[in-house]
Amino acid sequence: MSAFFNLVKKRRSIYGLGKNSKYSIEEIENRIREVMKHLPSAFNSQSTRVVVVFGEAHEKFWNHIYDVQKDVLTGDMKEWMSGVVNGAKKGLGTVLFFEDRNVVEDMPTNEARKEAYKQNNNAIAQYAIWLALAEMDLGANLQHFNIGYEQGFDKGTRELFILPDSYEMIAQMPFGSIEQEPRKKEFIDTDEQVKVFDK
Repeated sequence: MSAFFNLVKKRRSIYGLGKNSKYSIEEIENRIREVMKHLPSAFNSQSTRVVVVFGEAHEKFWNHIYDVQKDVLTGDMKEWMSGVVNGAKKGLGTVLFFEDRNVVEDMPTNEARKEAYKQNNNAIAQYAIWLALAEMDLGANLQHFNIGYEQGFDKGTRELFILPDSYEMIAQMPFGSIEQEPRKKEFIDTDEQVKVFDK
């Protein structure tokens, strides 16, 4: 079995995160930089931006998420959100995924395709960084709090880290040491997922 396939299998949604890692912050940062450098993107637009937060900035971000969401969600959803936020805060850091709307707007295509390519570009970055973290024996999960550029939902995050107004937040990926193994994953039949034709 190839190293890549083993890595694909190793990557899971990990919610029991910790701050233990044999890699330094600088090593994690450098790995993410190298991954970002070599990602494919529509028209080679390289529209995806990531912000990696550690330490106090990591805590500050998740406190901000909680402060916004606690007045929006109720009941079971609020309880679930609190668990996700608290689990994320226990991690080592978070990768914040953005798209630079100025770059997206310059793509030589129509608005519908710009939206599709924006999401595709970002998804590629999310998965590639997730695999890179897994290769470093770090667990991660993907969240989508405070997204919504047009509604201004992600404005607070831009203000928190003094980011350009053109940055649209797409997702967040808290990561850290794996302190709790994920639940067993159920798989549907691959015949439902993959169709092959030769004529």
